[in-house]
Amino acid sequence: MRLKRMTIRALALGTVLAIQSSGAMATDKITMIMNWTADSAHLGFAVAKQAGIYDAAGLDVTLEEGRGSAVAAQMVATGQADIGLADAGAALNVAVQGAPIRIVSTIWKSGQFGIQTLASSGISSPSDLKGKKIAVPPGTAMVALVPVFLSENGLSESDVEIVTANQNAFLGLLTSGEVDATAETPENIVVPLAAEGIEANNMYFYNNGVPLVSLSLVARDDKLAENPELFSRFIEATAKGWQAAMADPEASVSALRATFPGIEKTDEALLQGAAYSFTSVCPGGSGDAIGVTDDTTWTKIHGVMTGAMEFSAERPITDFYSNEYLPSTTVTCP
Repeated sequence: MRLKRMTIRALALGTVLAIQSSGAMATDKITMIMNWTADSAHLGFAVAKQAGIYDAAGLDVTLEEGRGSAVAAQMVATGQADIGLADAGAALNVAVQGAPIRIVSTIWKSGQFGIQTLASSGISSPSDLKGKKIAVPPGTAMVALVPVFLSENGLSESDVEIVTANQNAFLGLLTSGEVDATAETPENIVVPLAAEGIEANNMYFYNNGVPLVSLSLVARDDKLAENPELFSRFIEATAKGWQAAMADPEASVSALRATFPGIEKTDEALLQGAAYSFTSVCPGGSGDAIGVTDDTTWTKIHGVMTGAMEFSAERPITDFYSNEYLPSTTVTCP
């Protein structure tokens, strides 16, 4: 463990020195609203804060826990937060309704979201869900993504029974047999069930016809125009935070707990979840660019959304995202 701590400290120090070498800068306050309560999806942000990476970038960052991706996007749109972490699908649905926001960096370049079932259920493919009950949490990206997932796999909403339920009830609903599947992430379903000795399966949306990015950074157009350099600094420091977190997962969990002392999950559960989170940040493995989704992939995403999600095709996808604020030197996965 001592070696691990030295690793993250050394990497963070290198990051800090690299940022500082670009020149002194005044400290700017910035508030980020998260998609949900703190867990392994937020490790990189916590490391950037605790290791001084944000400080070195001249940023005084406040990280606030959220109440869903759609709410986070709306809070950014109404100026209640400077930047938000929200699922791309939910953020785009808010933007297409006229909210002056856009995605400026994709943190989870491949979404963790999917369908979880008990291994004992016999459900192993999307077609097996026909006639089954699927729990979907209200006010989240799942509301939009589940119908897309069904459509892309030859099913309609009428082929299943959608059960609206709070995410906190999912484990009980699944293990009691009240539902056959949940629409969540493996971190929140597979990991805790494994801790109880219950085997569960996961079907990722992006492996089953829905190539969508997930958790992304969202900002208002006017604030981006007023201070583009501020957002560029935040995005670069955040990417470096994720780079450091992946280099030392155990220390990143300690940083998360230091930032959010009220986390109820055990360190073991957070580490298990970290494996899924890091895979989503770096789907291309070592050397993959952190926070970057290229124009070609965005075009494919737009095709899925307009074809299966009834997303308006009147405006080009370039109206809803920008790569202009990404680091000039790519921050890569270790």
